[in-house]
Amino acid sequence: MIQRTLVLVKPDGVRRGLVGEILARLEKPGLKLVALKMKTADRELAGRHYTYEDIGAKWGDAVRNRLLDYLTVSPVVAAVFEGSSAIEVVRKIAGVTEPRLSAPGTIRGDYCHHSFQHCTAAGKAVQNIIHASSNEEDAKREISLWFEEDEIASNYERSDQQEHFLSKED
Repeated sequence: MIQRTLVLVKPDGVRRGLVGEILARLEKPGLKLVALKMKTADRELAGRHYTYEDIGAKWGDAVRNRLLDYLTVSPVVAAVFEGSSAIEVVRKIAGVTEPRLSAPGTIRGDYCHHSFQHCTAAGKAVQNIIHASSNEEDAKREISLWFEEDEIASNYERSDQQEHFLSKED
């Protein structure tokens, strides 16, 4: 099933100069980049992205407020990727939410190490470099927060999607 998913390179990923590396890791397996922008989120956008129902109800207001502070501190790079099972594929490449548990070879496993426990004790958000939509419903909602439909350019083919590229006659 072809899906779209939202990816955010969070402020720590942007500040560390990892945007290109992260986008490349997602493109290499064949996911198609269909939208891209750099934006500094205001508190309202951050609050609609990290909703109370999703974060506050599960983890508490303090955790949600730290996430809102973190997402608004400096620019993020927002991207939409499209592909077969894109949500699952992106989440595998990103690694698990808690960086210390992410496997080597994943984005979080290679570029961050914080634990929930450490960050809670320090009173800060977990800096885990990337956000990846967790399911189709979230992906649709999140994409609409960050992009207008006319900003999404899915009407092109990657060269590895083109018929002649896949032909055995070449």
